[in-house]
Amino acid sequence: MSNKKNKVLDLMKTEKLVDLFISEEQKSIALLKKEKNNITKAIDLTTKYMEKGGRVIYIGAGTSGRIGILDAVECRPTFSTNSFTGILAGGKNAFFNAKEGSEDNKQAAVKDLKKLKLTKNDIVIGITASGETPYTVSAIKYAGKLGLLTVGITSNPNSTLCKFSKIKISPFINKEIIEGSSRLKSGTLQKIILNIISSVTMIKQGKVYDDLMIDVQASNKKLVKRAIGIISSICKVPLNKAKSLFIKAGKNTKIGIIMHKKKCDLITAKELLKKNKFHLRRVIG
Repeated sequence: MSNKKNKVLDLMKTEKLVDLFISEEQKSIALLKKEKNNITKAIDLTTKYMEKGGRVIYIGAGTSGRIGILDAVECRPTFSTNSFTGILAGGKNAFFNAKEGSEDNKQAAVKDLKKLKLTKNDIVIGITASGETPYTVSAIKYAGKLGLLTVGITSNPNSTLCKFSKIKISPFINKEIIEGSSRLKSGTLQKIILNIISSVTMIKQGKVYDDLMIDVQASNKKLVKRAIGIISSICKVPLNKAKSLFIKAGKNTKIGIIMHKKKCDLITAKELLKKNKFHLRRVIG
């Protein structure tokens, strides 16, 4: 059904436009509650396959593909993982320069996936607002034929993507604020869904202790400070002591915490962490 109040955007005052955008985004976010079971199922299965060495591969065209790349790239410094990969129709250059025609290239999707040398434990997540983007649908079909876990994220529950995805996450967006601009409400929901999938999966993988990013890559001054602060918080020691632990642990936050909590040396701490599949909670409680 058409939203009449959206028909005269160019005549509306700025304040009213801002109110409209906020209101419409809030409505779309509420739709996610209906997808809770599907999101949960996707996370549980993704966690299962990742524990066997599987990777999460986001694939899409245009805005959807860029959102996938954004989430994948940010997982590396946040969780010290290379298990998330983003593929964008048209290649890396399409991230900055739109290549609209690339979304119709079915063969390119298969070619792009083959480059990754897929394994049976990999998870392919197709992202497309319409659920009909040829590139993305082709990728999901191909991954499905290989027997991989496939997840479809779309704003169209009755789409081809949903038909061929083993798990579908499809909050229904009936109309965008600007007609046809799927980077708006659909894009917002895609980003939130990927945030949830990647973050919860990493929590399940032992990458978070309480609400702290214990696997953060301390690659700059800010992150070094954060890592030392995490050690200080969990071990309940002053920052100078936490810094000493961080250095002795080879700048590994988890190892530093274990060395303090278990009163052990570096080698023993590493062995304990590996024995417990790198879950800090299993080591220190």
